[in-house]
Amino acid sequence: TSLYMFLHTGHVPLNKHLHHIHKSDSLFCAHCPGIEETMHHYLITCCHYQRAWHSLITALGHKATSTQFLLTDLSAIPHLVSFVNATSRLRAILGEIPLPHTLLN
Repeated sequence: TSLYMFLHTGHVPLNKHLHHIHKSDSLFCAHCPGIEETMHHYLITCCHYQRAWHSLITALGHKATSTQFLLTDLSAIPHLVSFVNATSRLRAILGEIPLPHTLLN
């Protein structure tokens, strides 16, 4: 899906990338003054998404602190999709993201 393409290429529709391609006036997180809104910040350190991130930690343990793990391990995919949906940060662009059918069985 588009989510995985965005995440793997680094062309995530977050402010740092959007600012780089002149689609956002700011490269900073709207919730964390002075902090660039990068994929790592969004997935792991942004305090605004702490509740959703807590679900990642509960499901995946310490591995959830690794962007590489979240993006490459098949066991992380349903939890990553749930996180992205719970934050609603990418919903305007990607909509509600369904789990791939192969992971539902």
